[in-house]
Amino acid sequence: MLADAETARPWVIAELSANHDGSLERALATIDAIAATGAQTVKFQTYTADSMTLDSTEPAFRVTDGHGLWGGRGLYDLYREAGTPYEWHAQLFSHARERGLTPFSSPFDAAAVELLESVDCAV
Repeated sequence: MLADAETARPWVIAELSANHDGSLERALATIDAIAATGAQTVKFQTYTADSMTLDSTEPAFRVTDGHGLWGGRGLYDLYREAGTPYEWHAQLFSHARERGLTPFSSPFDAAAVELLESVDCAV
């Protein structure tokens, strides 16, 4: 058994997450870069700001002022900016498959599950 483990290739999952920075072209290029590394899988996150938090200015829904990158920002706005738009999913999943990657995603609500089923997310 140990000999098999020593020769087995690790399964690498690369996460796109919000690294697209709001750009479909960047997301597609990132998938290309992931494929070039030899990773087998690309992971997305499927959510909307509404499925993650409330659109509230209350302190509990804001990043503390001391945070260097997002200090004082509302969570709703951050999730809205960071989320992968639903209308991109079909193209991203198709592009990943064309590059030999297995795409999958973490859904955050029932609507996300339905979307993922529509793009044949089997994992």
